[in-house]
Amino acid sequence: MKNKSLNLDSLDGYEFQELITKIMQKRGYKQSRATPKSKDLGKDIIMENQKGDAIIIECKHQNLVGRPVIQKLQGAMSHEEKQEQKNKVKGIIVTSGSFSKDALEYVKEIHQEIELIDGKKLKDLCKELKVIIENGKVQVITNKSFRNLSEKNVKETILKEFSKIYWSKECSPKIKINFSLNPVIFIEYDVNFNTHTSVGCIDRYSKKGEMGVEGVTGKVLYENLAKFFLSGDIDLENIKNENTKIQFELSEDEIEDNAINYIISEHTHDVYYTGNNNRGYQKTCIPKKRDISIKQVLPVYIPNWRSQISLMKMDYSQRFYIKGEKWMYLEDELKKCKICGEENNYKKLSLCPDCGRVVCENHRIIDYLDKKTPVCELHIKPFRLWIQKRNFAKKENLEEYKKWWMSRNFLQKLYEDKIALGFAIGITTLLILWLI
Repeated sequence: MKNKSLNLDSLDGYEFQELITKIMQKRGYKQSRATPKSKDLGKDIIMENQKGDAIIIECKHQNLVGRPVIQKLQGAMSHEEKQEQKNKVKGIIVTSGSFSKDALEYVKEIHQEIELIDGKKLKDLCKELKVIIENGKVQVITNKSFRNLSEKNVKETILKEFSKIYWSKECSPKIKINFSLNPVIFIEYDVNFNTHTSVGCIDRYSKKGEMGVEGVTGKVLYENLAKFFLSGDIDLENIKNENTKIQFELSEDEIEDNAINYIISEHTHDVYYTGNNNRGYQKTCIPKKRDISIKQVLPVYIPNWRSQISLMKMDYSQRFYIKGEKWMYLEDELKKCKICGEENNYKKLSLCPDCGRVVCENHRIIDYLDKKTPVCELHIKPFRLWIQKRNFAKKENLEEYKKWWMSRNFLQKLYEDKIALGFAIGITTLLILWLI
């Protein structure tokens, strides 16, 4: 890591605190709750480790940190111990500068779990965690993706699903596969804020949420896709082929800024209350950035697959994501009837052997002679009797039926054409009634 990566001069104290929060999250700590910016009893950041111990982190973006800062942290730790009776409380002081000799000696004397991280150790910690900071912004560095399948397994699964379509076993589709790993940051957050008016507190708002943000555009993933990847086990693996990765173009800070703007929008809500004059009022409650606590950040690549299935004259596109053994389709043209466009279950669809169209039951014709071969309504081979019509999928079945029809006598043909037979019976009945 180059020295310029830790040039933090452009950051103010609050921005430095946000930066340290991100670094500590990569260290494995999870932010437990937000703290106010002032009168905080020395607590800048409160996090917890994997054991559930409370970690109080004091951030000092200054050249030299002395003994008073450590004493202030001691007070904060004592206060937290009273709140967290079951778990241990540990302290960390992080500075972009250095610690005075007096401060270092005092930490040795007090025998409390207080870790001191100066500018040099901060740089070493960033190297250890593979954190790159440029212009005060944390760059996204990860080589993890959700567990994926091989191209061979994907093709086998597509063919297995395709085989559920009626008559598909009579066709051999050609499948082309495209695959990429898309950069995403998944974020777990809390929103906590109260809204006050002249009548007092009219709304206490507390919500938790999860979301995903694209690493190239900064757009928020739609909710179902985020739930797909975040539900159940988070099973990750190392990326083997770097050429499949679409690189992050935004920094972690820029992605979080987009996320926070979205969170503010999503959690803005209206409250109706009664004023001191007994009149009804409406108030729009809008969370501020300080009301949002980013609990956890997971930069990762998500497996994005595209396939094109060619069946004679027809092409079908599919787009889907994979997480372990689970699939989520964004697009599956193979499930849509090529005539009406309605989406169906694979088992309710049929394949036309003449053109390769996948059609629903409403636009499928079964060969009249063999009672099994399907054809789409655009490629039926009709033969008209006297009034009724017979439809065929195979030309040879049509020709065979024609020969059979021509060999029948009048009564046999009449019996075969049920509509003509019905007319004949009706007319005969009327004549008999008339004669009577």
